[in-house]
Amino acid sequence: NFEMLKTEVTQNLYQAVMGENPSSFYGENNPVEMVNWYDEIYFCNTLSEIFGYEPVYAVDGNTDVTKWGYTKNSINGEITQNMTANGFRLPTRDEWEYAARGGQNYRYAGSDNLDEVGWYKGNTKEKTHLVALKKANGYGLYDMSGNVMEWVWSPVWGLRSCGGSWCDLALNCEVDYWSYYMNEDSRGNDLGFRIVRTVK
Repeated sequence: NFEMLKTEVTQNLYQAVMGENPSSFYGENNPVEMVNWYDEIYFCNTLSEIFGYEPVYAVDGNTDVTKWGYTKNSINGEITQNMTANGFRLPTRDEWEYAARGGQNYRYAGSDNLDEVGWYKGNTKEKTHLVALKKANGYGLYDMSGNVMEWVWSPVWGLRSCGGSWCDLALNCEVDYWSYYMNEDSRGNDLGFRIVRTVK
């Protein structure tokens, strides 16, 4: 009951929506990085408005991002999300793993051989790479193991990241691995995101 972007959000897409590119490793079709959760929910609601979808995120009940007091490092007010809205949002932890597995039974997203499907510490030359260069998984999704870690949301644990990155060991790129250490204002050149939307 959800659709997922087949690649991580690229720098080109992020700049088209947000008017800026904060990334450390420049490349229009490289994944955007150095973005935090506040940036991402602002991006999601703005993109939802562009497509005419119902925005998912609200601050003090208001989905209009111009009313949020967004400063890139904070948002003033109580943030809520309407998971039944059909706008763009971050995937839940369970949605992310379901999509990463791709209906298959591999250690990584699309293969037991990480070099086939992902950019990680063993093959990256210490940088991100163009999205969709490696083999896709069974659902046609790219880079769900490696390149950049991806923000996800868990009803129990809150914000987390999945997938591993260009600077991680292979273990961190397994489909069932996730990181516990995330704050809303966390940024990193190994941390990006992928978007989904609920389909009713």
